[in-house]
Amino acid sequence: MADRFIEQSKEIANNFIQNIVFIDDKAYKTDITNNAFSALDVSNVFAQSGKICAIYAPKSISDVNSYNTILNKADVIILDWYLDIKKEENQVEDPDADADNDDPRGEFTLKLISDLLSQTEMLKLLIVYTGETDLFEITNSIYQKVDQHSFHKGDCVIQSLNSKILVRAKSQNSETQFAHNPELKDKIVSYESLPTLIVEEFADMTNGLLSNFALSSISTIRNNTSRMLSVFSPKLDPAYLGHKILLENTFESKQLLIKLFGEAISELLETTDIDTKDWVDNWIENRITDETISINGVSIGKSKDLLKKMFGSEQPQLKDKYTEASGKAMSNKDEKKLQSHTIELFAYDGIDVNKSNVDFAILTHHKNIFQPAIEAPILTLGTVIKFVDKYYVCIQQRCDSLRIKEERRFLFLPLEEKGEYPLFVNNELKLFTNKSSFAIKTVKFKPKEGATIIQALKKEDKYVFYSSYGETYEWVVDLKEMQAQRILNSYCAQLSRVGLNEFEWLRLIAKQ
Repeated sequence: MADRFIEQSKEIANNFIQNIVFIDDKAYKTDITNNAFSALDVSNVFAQSGKICAIYAPKSISDVNSYNTILNKADVIILDWYLDIKKEENQVEDPDADADNDDPRGEFTLKLISDLLSQTEMLKLLIVYTGETDLFEITNSIYQKVDQHSFHKGDCVIQSLNSKILVRAKSQNSETQFAHNPELKDKIVSYESLPTLIVEEFADMTNGLLSNFALSSISTIRNNTSRMLSVFSPKLDPAYLGHKILLENTFESKQLLIKLFGEAISELLETTDIDTKDWVDNWIENRITDETISINGVSIGKSKDLLKKMFGSEQPQLKDKYTEASGKAMSNKDEKKLQSHTIELFAYDGIDVNKSNVDFAILTHHKNIFQPAIEAPILTLGTVIKFVDKYYVCIQQRCDSLRIKEERRFLFLPLEEKGEYPLFVNNELKLFTNKSSFAIKTVKFKPKEGATIIQALKKEDKYVFYSSYGETYEWVVDLKEMQAQRILNSYCAQLSRVGLNEFEWLRLIAKQ
């Protein structure tokens, strides 16, 4: 029986992948060697699979050097191993290259791979598609060039969290191919099999619930580009410029565009309604193994059927969902034990469930999920800063963080080791907001000349705010708007408490 979750992941990957780029010096040549490559046959195969296929045949080193921009835009990259390119007469030799390397097989391909992998945040599937016979040696050569702390080597594959490099053989349409090395026969790939290989390997990198949703969302945005442009029409330019010219700080106009565009994407995804109704059941079938486990002292017979029934239950409480799905009663005590450990019901393959919880908490709380920050942050509501070894969260309202013309006090609450509603500052640090009315801290800041906001400055690899007295406050992260507003509201609720000198008997019976 086919794994439906994997099949769904392949469908999503197939919808996402739009363009494939080939680099092969034999692409437009008549060649009868093992490295022969038919651009016509390959382009026809990908046309039939609905993919854009670009094929480049480099003739010089300058051609190879010019491909970086193209390859960065490609969804999938397929490279020949031996690019037979003559060096130009004025070509400067690479000082790190082997002096006596007259047959530099892989030299230019390794350079292209190294340049691509230097873009650490890019999701890339690369395939070395070659007529060479020693695939293991090619794999080793590539592995020596990558960061071995991030990549691991497998059977003709090198992989990290973001990238995968496959080494595969061009099909010679011969029964004798790899007769001397039969363990490599499954690495032979015909032109016709390339589209299927690409989808399967790409899906292998992305087959998760959240990653599938992200790919589906990106595909939806791609497919609705014209709708987005119709909303963000050039006809709105006069209104936007009229708004911008009235502002004291033009930075705010860009922030408004970002907010509007983000909200438009959210509405687009809601109106197109990505169908996820079977995803959870299919994920459970793919990931979960039936077994009896102990979660915080509670014994649970975890099974695929149990979890699917619990998700299908309309009962509001966890214990009622479990009772309905399993036919066994769960006590209130056991429910409380399970509530903060339910993630263990979905653990698989030795996954670190604590890290999964923390990373998801950061995703839901942090505004700056893409690090390192590209633009210098500004001091405003929800900014978390560090002073020496203490952390603080800014509770200055956004409207009071803008249009600053002179020195101004900013309000902060300390973050401490105990309290309510934890805030994960980073993967290792969990702190709580001290909401006591007397805990508030004020710090004076003054904008730079000509500025109307308090903006951080780059110091080595960090961003810092300098107070009016020269104190250094390290920027840590900005919280999402609603999370920051909740902290402020909770603090204001503490301020609104009423203290009365009242009849003690009445005060005591009010607590009963």
